[in-house]
Amino acid sequence: DPITRPALLHDRLEDGTLIPIHVEGVRGERYALGSELAALDQAEREVAADAPPAGRPPGVALLAPLDPYVWDRDFLRALHGFEYVWEVYVPAARRRWGYYVLPILYGDRLVGRIEPRIDRRAGTLRILDLWWEAGVDPLATDGLVEALTAALRAHRDFAGVRRITLPRAARHRGLTAAIRAYLADSPGPDARPHRRDSARR
Repeated sequence: DPITRPALLHDRLEDGTLIPIHVEGVRGERYALGSELAALDQAEREVAADAPPAGRPPGVALLAPLDPYVWDRDFLRALHGFEYVWEVYVPAARRRWGYYVLPILYGDRLVGRIEPRIDRRAGTLRILDLWWEAGVDPLATDGLVEALTAALRAHRDFAGVRRITLPRAARHRGLTAAIRAYLADSPGPDARPHRRDSARR
């Protein structure tokens, strides 16, 4: 007989491969790997003590549109109050953000969105725009600018390009200056402003 999903779930719960968990503020039961129970317990202690994960400062991850963390858009909205639409399939006139916008994860918080574009011909990672969640000021958030700069540098290196260019919009002026300062403190190409592309996909 073919194994059904409920039967498989029952077996994995019985043997401890999965454990049921309840997420505060989120309806319904969720499941975690039993092997990660110790990590969950540690995370609970760290949250209670207002301590960073594993005693390390939080980092930034630019989440891909198909990253498992953002697959369930309803769960993402319930857990973080964060709405994410991959607008690559949305007509340009109806986009709120951009063609290929990625969520910005800082530590355990979704703090904003970024639209990077890799221009291989010019050897450049172009940051077309950034949008921050309500109440998030990157310049006033401890460690966020440094962590974002590290993520941009990693994205540039992964793409195999040499430069990073940043938005010229006045609302980003302080942030781009701070990012350039961090880039200047490390080996590698500089970051220069650019004019937004006039032709959008």
